[in-house]
Amino acid sequence: MRMLAVLFALFLGFVSAAYAQPPIHGVTGTIATDGTIEAEHKAAHKVAEGVKKILPGGKGSTQNPLDAFTDGLKVVVRDGDDSTEGVVIDVNRSRQQITIRIAPRKTQTLRLLSQPAAADGPSPVVVSYTDLAGARVSRDFKRVS
Repeated sequence: MRMLAVLFALFLGFVSAAYAQPPIHGVTGTIATDGTIEAEHKAAHKVAEGVKKILPGGKGSTQNPLDAFTDGLKVVVRDGDDSTEGVVIDVNRSRQQITIRIAPRKTQTLRLLSQPAAADGPSPVVVSYTDLAGARVSRDFKRVS
């Protein structure tokens, strides 16, 4: 009978070990090595960078600033002191242009400025919109038509 009790205790030990929680550094008595912690941090940073690249308004190195502009996007167009609401009706990425309807039968075509406008040069047309995160994003354009 004693042998049966010992076998049953061993069996329960194996079963409980199989369903145990994973070891937690410093809490369950296990200590992770510095290499393991560093590898986990590097992996987490790579995942975070990847997420930043795919989200609108992200800082990806290959991201085109016009990627956030889609047909139907509501924008605010500021040209000097004038401010007008409009809707994007066309995005031409090859020409770096967007077309905005600002009133019935009135449109503006704008080309994205590759660099911020100089302070002493002509003022740019600033197009602003709200991204998915609720942040206000502004881009500088010059008028094409």
